[in-house]
Amino acid sequence: MTNFVKKYPALSLLLLASLLAISPMTLVSTGLLPAGFSQLGALSASTAAIILAAIESRKRGVRELLARVLIWKVGIGWWAFALLFTAIVSAGTLLLFNLFSAQDVPLSGVVPWYDIFAMVLVLTVFAGLGEELGWRGFLVPRLQVRYSALTASLIIGAFHTAWHLPMFFMEGQTQYSWVQEVGFFPAFAGYLVFVTAWAIQLTWVFNNTNGSVLLAAVVHGVGNAWIGGYFDISPRTGVAGNYILTALMAAVSIVIIIVAGPAHLSRAKERQKLALRSE
Repeated sequence: MTNFVKKYPALSLLLLASLLAISPMTLVSTGLLPAGFSQLGALSASTAAIILAAIESRKRGVRELLARVLIWKVGIGWWAFALLFTAIVSAGTLLLFNLFSAQDVPLSGVVPWYDIFAMVLVLTVFAGLGEELGWRGFLVPRLQVRYSALTASLIIGAFHTAWHLPMFFMEGQTQYSWVQEVGFFPAFAGYLVFVTAWAIQLTWVFNNTNGSVLLAAVVHGVGNAWIGGYFDISPRTGVAGNYILTALMAAVSIVIIIVAGPAHLSRAKERQKLALRSE
């Protein structure tokens, strides 16, 4: 088991995280757990990462993983990016949507501006810390031992998208609504590009902040708060708005690759790599 985790970290994380995500939803659907317990699936990637780190390197592996949550002294510029970038992209999405569409979607949010603070807190804990110990904290340092930062990001983008696959078939999920609008393959392909573009950005942040899972979690949680909470891009613009958002995210990621370089996604720092050791 230990050798499998070391050799196939991405596959190991996907399989275990998927099992941990599906289990509470199954128990809820059969009436064995109250409905609220289905939200535990949001914590599956980070929970899986902790389990796999323990399998791989026991207590030391778990300590090394959790220590990345405590890395917060990364410079005000990175904090500004984490808090504001997706707000700018979301506003830009609505501007472009209004420019090319007959509809007129207001640039103001669908909730009072001060609600963003509660959204950020909740989504950073559940979506951010619930996932980023897995995708960034566990996977990035392991994949970057063998691959460039760009290749590692592309792998994570594919596996992270696959982790979301059940949502394309679950009524009530945003991904399900996209399938109803344009069909499965266009919806899935668009989402794959979006998640991969964001994976590149998150690897860039991770490598330039000494492997801070905290910053990655904030970027993730804040992004969900701005895109899906405050500006509510998908319900207000449909798939067209999501394609615009995806194009903007992809453009930013391409600029990052060109400027920072594909090897490390950083001109100043080496990519984060984990030297695996046996206990």
